[in-house]
Amino acid sequence: MTAGLIVHTLGHEAALRVRDTWHAATRTPRKLRIGIDIRPFYEPLTGIGWYLYFLLHEFAKHDDVDLILLGDARVTDLGPRLHADIPSNARLLAFDLRGMPKSRLARPMTAAAYVAWMKLANCDVVFGANYFLPRLHSAIAKRRVITIHDLTYKRHPELLQKETLHNLSAHMQREIAAADAIVCVSESTRRDLLHYYQVDPSRAITIHSGLAMPDSYAPVDGLPKRYVLFVSTIEPRKNLGVLLDAFERIKDYDGSLVIVGKVGWKSESIVPRLRGDRIVHLDYLDAPRLATVYRDAEAFVLPSIYEGFGFPLLEAMGHGVPSIAARTSSLPEIGGDAALYFDPYDSHELEAQLRRVLNDEALRAQLAERGRARATEFSWQRAGEQTLDVLRRASVH
Repeated sequence: MTAGLIVHTLGHEAALRVRDTWHAATRTPRKLRIGIDIRPFYEPLTGIGWYLYFLLHEFAKHDDVDLILLGDARVTDLGPRLHADIPSNARLLAFDLRGMPKSRLARPMTAAAYVAWMKLANCDVVFGANYFLPRLHSAIAKRRVITIHDLTYKRHPELLQKETLHNLSAHMQREIAAADAIVCVSESTRRDLLHYYQVDPSRAITIHSGLAMPDSYAPVDGLPKRYVLFVSTIEPRKNLGVLLDAFERIKDYDGSLVIVGKVGWKSESIVPRLRGDRIVHLDYLDAPRLATVYRDAEAFVLPSIYEGFGFPLLEAMGHGVPSIAARTSSLPEIGGDAALYFDPYDSHELEAQLRRVLNDEALRAQLAERGRARATEFSWQRAGEQTLDVLRRASVH
């Protein structure tokens, strides 16, 4: 049964390839065919997953492109499962083995056939939104564009897991050399890229990510009436300890510190502090519930040691939450004059900024107004158009 599915699929793809050849011979224009690595959709969406989601849906609004989604070779009853909806006019390349009898030959057969299928799909350019392309996708890419979100692995290797550090260190030199263009999500990230790698500056393009404000809100159990907010995965780079130190000294505030985010690696020392007085840990929240938490916060703090972009800061500003961020990497670039800043290693400076925001009603109103205005400058429509332009130019170089 698996063999029959493979033959039928590749036969259909070969027919499409014949059509492409006819178009070329008759000089009939065809759509730009973009292969897109959708690995970030195989887990609940966080920063990179949402980045890809919004770009993909912007690409889909253009009638002159074909979107070919490249992921795992096969889908079985056990997965993988997509955690994001895909545009109706995008084509997912995957052998659907759900409901079929298990076969020990299915994995090697579909793996081998998948490379042939991707080659027959004849993508003009392949887009990797998550630093580098998987080995099989890379093998068929005639032209490629990748996105680099940050260079933590170069700036602060001590803040990454060994596996992640090894993965990026092993792949990025080759990937950067092979890329026809490299999208950087901030000018800060672009500067780091040019500092650490020999890259023609014309191949490194800064395109700010966008902001999508929610169209729905959902109730959140256990949310206090008054609170300061932190949103991010809890790991060393996010520097949550500095915020906890500062908040614990503000004894006269009758609200709580709400922490939204999964506990990541090397955070064992932080976990006991998440159970402290006036601390509420809500773990991962879906978009409607997260929107509610942002909307009702009195202040937001992003104390990260290093960020490539800083989605939580932009989201907080979009909701009109007075925001405070570390004076480092991309955060001043994203926040502009709409946020207050502090040295990420100085909890006392953060404490002083928090006290200003919590005690000065006029300052809160000013930051809220500036934040909303600043957030409107970050558009997924603009990011999609600019990224699509990069893909078009890369496809013909």
